Amino acid sequence: MYPIGMVIQVLDISPHRLRRWERKGLVVPTRKNGRRCYSELDLQRLMFIKRLLDGKHCQLANLPNYLAFYPCWQDGKCISTPLEEPKEGARPCWQKKNWYCPGQVP
Repeated sequence: MYPIGMVIQVLDISPHRLRRWERKGLVVPTRKNGRRCYSELDLQRLMFIKRLLDGKHCQLANLPNYLAFYPCWQDGKCISTPLEEPKEGARPCWQKKNWYCPGQVP
């Protein structure tokens, strides 16, 4: 797990930019003791997002359309049957908007 400081250093982005991506729902870090923690898969997803945006391949507003093609199994967060209602500890499923993956429930 990576703290926010390490993630912004690796990605060479500002904390503001990372938080904006979070507000857009592009990545949802887990929280430990009230602090954001990012998994290796979160970091890979963020690198992909940064490449798309920095390479001028898409704009932030269009990014969810691009990410629809980013396989949820690549994130390691989805299983075959997402939940329509979140359970405690569940994280968003990238297959469908407003779905949650039971695979992330502790």
